[in-house]
Formats: sequence, C-alpha cells, structure tokens
Amino acid sequence: MIRQASTLKNIALPLALLLAAPLSGLVQRAHGDDSTPKSAEHVRGGMFDASSPQRLRDFMDKLGYVAELARDDYGDPIIHGRISSTDYSIQFYECENGEFCNSVQFVADTAPPADLSLEKVNTANQRWRYARVSVAGPTLRIQMDVNLDGGVTASNFEDTLYIWRRLVERFEREFPPASRSPADMLLNNARP
Repeated sequence: MIRQASTLKNIALPLALLLAAPLSGLVQRAHGDDSTPKSAEHVRGGMFDASSPQRLRDFMDKLGYVAELARDDYGDPIIHGRISSTDYSIQFYECENGEFCNSVQFVADTAPPADLSLEKVNTANQRWRYARVSVAGPTLRIQMDVNLDGGVTASNFEDTLYIWRRLVERFEREFPPASRSPADMLLNNARP
C-alpha cells in the first residue's frame, strides 16, 4: 500500500501541472494580459508579402540592392533596380486598385545578342531553375515569378533576391546584348 501511494503521488503532481498549464493562459487573458509572445511577433515582423511594396523596397535597400519604388501605367506598384549592367523591374500582380497585391514578377529586358537562336533560348529554359528566357520582337527577356500570397520570411525573400541576382548575372554572360548604335539608343530612350 505504501508503494501504491508513492507511485500515485509521483503521477498526480505532474498530471496536475500538465492540466493547469492551459488554465494559466486563460487567467492571464482574463486579467488583460493578451500580449503576443515575443517569438510570434518576431516571426510576423519578419514576413513579407506583396501588399507592402515600400517594405520590400526598404528591405532591398537594407541588403544593398538599388531599388526605386514607382507606379506603372495601370497604377500598380513597380520597383526599378539595377544588377551589374542590367536594369530590371519587380512588377506587382493580382492587385486591387493598386493595393493588396499577391505576387510579383522580376523582369529584365535587353537587346538580343547577334548570335541569338531559339535553340539557345530553349536550352537556357531547360537548364535554368526559377526563371525563363523569351524573345519578343527586338527584345530578349528574363523573368521570374514569385508568389507572395500569405507571406514569406525575410530569409526566404533575401534568398529570392540572391537567386535573381545570380540569374541576371548568368543572363548577362550567356546572352550578352548586341552593340547598339548611339542613334538606336536615342530613338529607344535606352541606356548604354
């Protein structure tokens, strides 16, 4: 009998503590202490989505990227930037009146190299992850779509920017733009 009481005592105390733990949260909330745990604040504070273009731009600036926030012809946000010798844009999609966007598309256009072939474009599209290359008239484009609906962590978005940088650098190496005459650059309002 003494052994049974000792065993019951060893089980009863941990069981009582286990059952009381959820109640302590109720008591705190009943007394007005409904503060969010610090870890949850940190996680939410480090999330990014397409609904706050200014926050994305500020984060990019903090990481050392050239980034300028503007509006496109439809009133949607757009971020202009530059990596190496390539100008690019981050276009916001699935927006409601220029707000509450759900996704972005990284885009860079350039003049195609003189030796461009569809075979070379197709080979790049087969080998490269995340991005695709396309030809539209006199323009060669690289683009990468990113779904931000529901948010991503700061670390994930930083990695996305790093991937874009690497893809643009590879794009410049594998598809160097054809030389353009000064007259072409003036007519197209392009940068050298």
